[in-house]
Order: sequence, then structure tokens, then C-alpha cells
Amino acid sequence: MEKIKYAIFDADGTLMDSMHIWDTLDSAFLMMRGIEPKESRVFRRYGYFNAIKYFLENYELNMSPEEIRADIMKILEYYYNNVALAKDGVREFLQVLKDNGVRCVVATATDRYLMEPALERNGLLQYFDAVFSTKEIGVSKQEPDIYNKAKDFLGADENVFIFEDAAYAIDTAKRAGYKVIAVEDYSAEDEKEHIKETADYYVTNYSEMYQIFDLRVE
Repeated sequence: MEKIKYAIFDADGTLMDSMHIWDTLDSAFLMMRGIEPKESRVFRRYGYFNAIKYFLENYELNMSPEEIRADIMKILEYYYNNVALAKDGVREFLQVLKDNGVRCVVATATDRYLMEPALERNGLLQYFDAVFSTKEIGVSKQEPDIYNKAKDFLGADENVFIFEDAAYAIDTAKRAGYKVIAVEDYSAEDEKEHIKETADYYVTNYSEMYQIFDLRVE
């Protein structure tokens, strides 16, 4: 079984069952304005900033990019403050890690001011020493900067594990030499086989974590 001293967790799709907001955000934004969407999952397809550009090029919104972003952030703020839920078994697993002296941080692509209230509301924030966001670092998870920053913050030397659900982030972490636990999420279904081949371990739910790590469970 694996020894673990430090854990770096992604948030959306890993700690939180929240990826569906990014699948429906574009439709919610448009339908609030009485506009029928031409295609779905725009944020997943194009990314955050390119999605805003897509709106301006494909719909008669009469809005500036800043106004679109502000309205989108209002939707996200409501969702993370009131709706987003933790995945089953997450809190119990984090408690076991804490009981075993494992230090944990969050490394998310979502704005920290959105994610922290969601973690707090679900009773998870107490288990983390810090929350890092790519928005603040200025580099996406196409590069390992956020993982390296988290590792440096922890002062980690060995027995570091990254928990992720997205294929591209798992690829990045593996290229950077980290051990990776892939957490199954519906949003990555199309890339499941690649994820299984790339990650060190693949779990369908948090109850399977106890088969991987050498942890005292009371």
C-alpha cells in the first residue's frame, strides 16, 4: 500500500460534484435573455475567455465583454454559494487523512473566492492548509505551476499525491513527475481509458481510496 504525507486536491469534479455548472453555464446565460443556444457546453469547448468571445461573435447581445463576464460571475457566485455539493465520501476521507497527519491543499482552476465558500458550506475547508487557484497564479493546468506551488507551500519532499479528474491536468501532473490518483467524474467519460492508462490509480468513488493508502481508519 502507498504511504501518503501530502495531498494536493483539484476541486471541480474531484472534491466537488460541480462540473455540470460548466456544461450548462452558457445555456443559463443565454436563456435568461430569451435566447435559444446554438450549441451546448461552450465553456467546456472553448474555455472561459474564448467562450465570451464566442458569445459576442454569434449572438446579438449588445453587451461588452466585461458586462458578459460580470453576469456570468453572478451565476457562478450563486451556484458555488448555494448549490454545489461535495462528492460522496469526500469529507470522511479527508477526516481520515487529517487523523493520519496528512497535510492537504486545494489546487483549482476556479476562482478562489468562488470555491472557498463552497468548500466551507460543505464542511471541507477546515481540512486544507491553503487553496490555490490558477486564476491567481496566471498559468493554467496545462503547466505544472500550480502543483509545484502547492508542493513548495507544503514543504513536501516525498509521498506527495495529486487527486484530479480531468485528463489534461492528469497528463500535466504525470509529466511533472507526480503520483496521481484519478477520480472518476461523468465529465471525463470520453477520456476515461486514457485517464486509466495515465494515472497511477483510478477510483470510481472515495471508498476505494482506502485500498490504495496505508491509513489508520478508526
